[in-house]
Amino acid sequence: MESDNISNDESTNWKGISQSLLPRSFGKQLFPSLIPSSAHTLLFKIPIGINKMPEAYPKEYCDTWDDNHVKMPCSKHNLFLVHHNDKSSKKNRWDIITYNLSKPILSSEELEKAIVSYNPKYKDKWRFYLLHSFFDECLNEEETEEFFNNLLPKIIKLALQLPTLVTKPIPLLKQTHNHSISLSQMQIACLLANAFLCTFPHRNVSNSKSEYSEYPYINFNGFFQLMVNSSANHYLYEKLKCIICYFKKVTSSNSVLNGIVTYSRRRLPSGDLPYWLQSTKKLTNLFITSDGTIEDNGDGMLQVDFANKFIGGGVLGHGSVQEEIRFLICPELLVSMLFSEKMLHTEAIIITGVERFSDYSGYANSFEWKGVHLDVTPVDDNNRRYTTIVAIDALYYNDPKNQFKTKNLRRELHKSFAGFSWGQNSECSNVAIATGNWGCGAFRGDCHLKSLLQLMSAAQADRDVAYFTFGDTKLMDSIHSMHTFLKSKNITVGEVSRILLKYYACLETLPCVGVHDYIYDAITNKAWQVFENKEYQSGVFPQYSQNQFLKNNYKAVESNTKVLPASENSNTENDQTPEQSHPCSSSILFESRPCSSSNLTKTTPEEFQTSLSSDIKIPSPEVPQFTNSNLIKSISEESECCLNTTFIKSPSEESQISSSATDHINELDTQDVRFLPVNQFRLNNDKERTMCINQQKNSWLQLNDSKKDFQSAVEKSSATGQLSILKRDREEQDGGKRVVKRKISDYFSPKR
Repeated sequence: MESDNISNDESTNWKGISQSLLPRSFGKQLFPSLIPSSAHTLLFKIPIGINKMPEAYPKEYCDTWDDNHVKMPCSKHNLFLVHHNDKSSKKNRWDIITYNLSKPILSSEELEKAIVSYNPKYKDKWRFYLLHSFFDECLNEEETEEFFNNLLPKIIKLALQLPTLVTKPIPLLKQTHNHSISLSQMQIACLLANAFLCTFPHRNVSNSKSEYSEYPYINFNGFFQLMVNSSANHYLYEKLKCIICYFKKVTSSNSVLNGIVTYSRRRLPSGDLPYWLQSTKKLTNLFITSDGTIEDNGDGMLQVDFANKFIGGGVLGHGSVQEEIRFLICPELLVSMLFSEKMLHTEAIIITGVERFSDYSGYANSFEWKGVHLDVTPVDDNNRRYTTIVAIDALYYNDPKNQFKTKNLRRELHKSFAGFSWGQNSECSNVAIATGNWGCGAFRGDCHLKSLLQLMSAAQADRDVAYFTFGDTKLMDSIHSMHTFLKSKNITVGEVSRILLKYYACLETLPCVGVHDYIYDAITNKAWQVFENKEYQSGVFPQYSQNQFLKNNYKAVESNTKVLPASENSNTENDQTPEQSHPCSSSILFESRPCSSSNLTKTTPEEFQTSLSSDIKIPSPEVPQFTNSNLIKSISEESECCLNTTFIKSPSEESQISSSATDHINELDTQDVRFLPVNQFRLNNDKERTMCINQQKNSWLQLNDSKKDFQSAVEKSSATGQLSILKRDREEQDGGKRVVKRKISDYFSPKR
């Protein structure tokens, strides 16, 4: 049921299907089931029992110190060298941790000293500026005493229970491996207490040579070292308040931590990736609103985390945008940073059952902690809350125009589908997706494009969508209009894919045409069918549009043919971010293609042709046609070849298609430059024809002479070791002036 007929007051807040009609997970068995297997590690005893505290399993601590599991602070292998009276000896680090944390700690300076005592390597490097200024400037004397006299001893006690609470080795969620880990809330609190006290070994640095360089930070030492230089940095205090709020709640005497949280890593192999150009799926239902947030109004849905490839992003750094805020108000998400390796292109991380502990307001520098949150989300039979977080990382673009390239479109579709298709064979297979402007802030994504790609992935996964524009009403109207238009025309995911593939070429010639306007025009004129059916329908376009469209698609062939195959190779493609560990810093919030309401225009399909004609003077029908009658057919065939190659046919066919596509492109290049036999040039007489042939011969002779000179110089330089002789000889011959290269076409122009 669409919202077109609702009252004006309501229509300004939301559009599309009513939110109450979106499928939720309430009352269903959450995925994955709590059954231990080779793909699911449970660190507690089952069955749990109703309203009972989960018991650690096994009873005795099992020590494991290898590359496949988290290296625990309490391991007997966690040793470090101690120097005393000119003698060196190895001691167990856990004993030193226990000894130094058991002493009275009454100030931030004493806390820093205790932490450095079992991290002596950083004695002269660490200075906890944020921690000191927090107690000196942010909290009053009474609040400071409460922390050090009451809360900190409880945090330390919780951390030192590690050998009895977490007795089973925690596997690392490594790349390309699908695996799940289920922990009790008490186990999670214990792990976070150790992270707060910086006890995890080998996790204090993250340079390229470190053991955990492909994992996020988990110890809080980097966070404590941040500096508050001005009022613009006061949001760092608010982040620390969220952490303290969490520890107050989990260590209080009346706290009941009997819940379960599951952390899963999912990778889609190449054989399970959709063939987007061939998809016949239709868009699903959309609820879109400018009010509310994913965490407040997406209850019972798959809630999208606009993640960094290092999950958590800058939560323990300067970041305070969507992902970081979600991790701060739900600190149980932080534990995923302990064992989750950097995500590859077809991977997602899904976290099920987390509790929310804090309320907040603001965003980025304006972020503020607003007090304790009482989470009343229902739980399933295994005490897991009906809250499922889907972490998918978007690409960062130095040049925002590059997001419209074929390989990047395909990557974002695969990435979102990896998350949206989670639990397809479970009871929650139809649960709706709650999302928003994924990758459209610091990562410079286009809101119109990213919303459309998510709608396409959701359709491929057969899920409805709840979309939150975070106060942007014009963006809400624009996305809803596009969704309604595509559904009214029965456009498939495959057809949208084919249209998007050509848009990048349009940007080369018409950079001001938005992606929505391009889609409206393409569908209204049935433009994609010209190349899909290898037919040219006269009268579909004006004369200018015919020529321009063919030109754009010819360029699309050149720019979009070479793409990565749909295989593991695509997982190794570099996707740079502003920062490795915390790229979403508030100091780098910028966009090249603004998505704010002030930059959006209300363009309907019916109005687009009128607006286009006002910007472009369309020539009269008397404009000459293409001289080559086979050009349209050739480009049409080439375009289909490009379409089938770029958005993936089967991997086994792709190499064959790629070679044939190259031949077609070479043939088109020849046609465009118009290399014709010499006797077809309009030469006035035999003398000019002879001159043309001689010039052509001379060019090849000069090329051969240059090759000989180069080879001779290389041989000479190999004996003398002076490769610079080439440059010196050339400068002497040319008088130090750069010689302008002649174009091949110059040889075919008779001298005047």
